[in-house]
Amino acid sequence: MKTYVAGTVSAVLLGLASLAQAGQLVSPPLPTHPFRTNTSSEGLCRIRNTGTTPVKVTVSMSSNNGMVHLFDNCQGDGGPRTLAAGQSCSVMKQLPDDSFVACKVTAPDVTKLRGTLEVDHNFNTNVAVDLE
Repeated sequence: MKTYVAGTVSAVLLGLASLAQAGQLVSPPLPTHPFRTNTSSEGLCRIRNTGTTPVKVTVSMSSNNGMVHLFDNCQGDGGPRTLAAGQSCSVMKQLPDDSFVACKVTAPDVTKLRGTLEVDHNFNTNVAVDLE
């Protein structure tokens, strides 16, 4: 009987563990500059693995208006990238005027990940916020 109960409890715990959701770090939405001429606004989302084990990350940026992709070294071969210990990656997009931008990183474990979202104007940081 004890073996049966122990087996049942183990099966239930393993089943619950498989339902665990991936962790997320998100930024609050940051405003972009209202209608400037002869300038460009860029959003830069940086993620760093401060842990000692590799972590597979998915990084995305969003806005209520279209953005132009500038570069993304957070994507691996067609999917999420695995960041080794101490490694970082970045996503950069040209931002629309008079809008907002936000950044999100999803990973199986985000406890050792750190992230920052910057809004730059002509490649000078105007405002930055840490992902939480």
